[in-house]
Amino acid sequence: MENRRRYYNILRKMNLQEEDIVNQALKDKGFYSDSDIYPLSSLHFELTSKCNAFCKHCYNNSGINNGIDEMTPDRWVEFSKYIVKNGGVFECLLSGGEPLLLGDKLFEIMDILHNDGTIFLVMTNGYLLTEEIAKRFAKYQYHWFQVSIDGANAKYHDWFRQTKGNWDKAVKGAKAIADNGIPLKIAHCVTPYNLKDIDDMCDLAYSIGATSIMMGGISLSGRTSDNQDLLLSPNDKEIMKKKIEENRIRFQGKMKVKSTNSVHQGLINHSKRPRSGAVIRPNGDVRIDGMAPFVIGNILSEDFSILWKERIDNCWMDSRVQAFINNFNNEDRNITQINYVERDIRL
Repeated sequence: MENRRRYYNILRKMNLQEEDIVNQALKDKGFYSDSDIYPLSSLHFELTSKCNAFCKHCYNNSGINNGIDEMTPDRWVEFSKYIVKNGGVFECLLSGGEPLLLGDKLFEIMDILHNDGTIFLVMTNGYLLTEEIAKRFAKYQYHWFQVSIDGANAKYHDWFRQTKGNWDKAVKGAKAIADNGIPLKIAHCVTPYNLKDIDDMCDLAYSIGATSIMMGGISLSGRTSDNQDLLLSPNDKEIMKKKIEENRIRFQGKMKVKSTNSVHQGLINHSKRPRSGAVIRPNGDVRIDGMAPFVIGNILSEDFSILWKERIDNCWMDSRVQAFINNFNNEDRNITQINYVERDIRL
């Protein structure tokens, strides 16, 4: 109880959108331990492999026709209770597929974690977001709530997401999130086909109340392997970098304009802090990182706490993991093993 009071006292003094600063403050106050299992720093729940869109670039190959998820909504509820019972998690990223496909069960999962103090990050395509649903989301604490909008107009966005009407619903849904006081982040994938629209995209994000927009090229992962025309050339990347910096200055003090981080550098950073997070997949697999195809076990057949205690620290030093990290080229791509295309490796 005393730790919980200290935890809330720290959060009350901070802007929760400053994710790195919040995490560092908690670490400085002794909330993250290199020896104890709980409380966990962060977990990523891939709540479903199903999605109501079929995006050309989807990094984990989600789709509406994907098979039955072994992690049913009820199993996610039970796992959330398990995490809380054992000591909790400071932040939880909820994604899919499309997490809103879980309906009321999504809010049941969030309630369990929220009542234990968890801060959320949510990723959605926005298709199912309505004013009513946005109001339900308003009760929770967030670093950010991300809605993907990949075009400044419906024609491009709906082509890219391969779902008619997605842009209109995403824009309206994102605005509803912002209107309900939730920190809205717009995620925007830049391709050779929308590179010229960065200014317009920033204008759109600001007009619907976004506190930040994150822009960057597409990773060579999942369905991008079949749509490599979407990848930026080195010259495209220089143009994008310049436009992002121009808009960072243009919107300074009004909206944060950021570029996505290097996948390679992200994996290096994670390898130095193995306990900074892991991904729980819709089949129960515990993946060491969303962008690294390695699994340390499965929560449907193994105890998560034991997996975390006995395997998470050493897995990043495995020669296969190190080889994967070292095989990234100057374009921030690993062509020796494409993530979410080739089968995951069990360590």
